[in-house]
Amino acid sequence: MPSANFSALLRTPGAGAFFLTACVGRVGLAMTGLGIVWLVHARTGSYADAGLVTGCFAVADALAGPQLGRLVDRFGQTRTLPCTLAAHAGAVALLVTGAVPDAVAGALVGATLPQISAFAAARWSALLHGAAA
Repeated sequence: MPSANFSALLRTPGAGAFFLTACVGRVGLAMTGLGIVWLVHARTGSYADAGLVTGCFAVADALAGPQLGRLVDRFGQTRTLPCTLAAHAGAVALLVTGAVPDAVAGALVGATLPQISAFAAARWSALLHGAAA
């Protein structure tokens, strides 16, 4: 019975709190794209511009995400997450303030987006197999 297996998984020490945190963390990805649409449309009045910037965000995330995931695998979360968060905060600040063209800022936001899935995979491995995360 699949639900019984899932219940057993969540009873693993530390898994319940981690699972909830990982779920909440993943909401940011979906909300970032929507927030970019609203921000750019409010600034320019154009949904075409908003779509272009959101597309730059998505493409940059798709290209940089696997590379950031490799860095997490190689150096661990405690070394990569602070750097990624600082870079992402700076990129978001550039987008919000309009200091650089919106498409460039959108691409920077996407390229620096913390890869919650890679962090989660490492944590599950540590919880279930005892490997270092």
